[in-house]
Amino acid sequence: MNLFDFFRSKKAGKEAEKQASLSEKDLRWNRFIEEICVDGELSSLSEKQRIAALCFWYDTEMMNGGFSQYQDSYPDTDPNELKEALATVGNEEIVRNYCKALEEGEQDDWVETDAEYGSFSPTLCELLQEYVEKNKDEIFQ
Repeated sequence: MNLFDFFRSKKAGKEAEKQASLSEKDLRWNRFIEEICVDGELSSLSEKQRIAALCFWYDTEMMNGGFSQYQDSYPDTDPNELKEALATVGNEEIVRNYCKALEEGEQDDWVETDAEYGSFSPTLCELLQEYVEKNKDEIFQ
């Protein structure tokens, strides 16, 4: 065993140890992110997978840079499709915030809607985790 193999096996052991300490729900969430959101092609996803992926990327961008970053990263997303996905996974507050960002957000560079989004409880991420769990059999076909 050379030095590279030693470090690779040590890293693999730590990763396996970390995975063993995660709950089934946490493992499914990680799998959802890796297989559906990162590796999945949006056009080839099932309806439930697509709804979840749209909400995941919206929440990720909103939490990283706000609405303008979301628009920069996903300019081709159909606003009506995202609105429907948010209504399915999220709640009325999140949908209203999204609509307000679309219609009025540019006036103040999305400061108000971005700040409001960050204060929602439960968060879209929490609601999305519930959606993935509730629909796990369909999401992980």
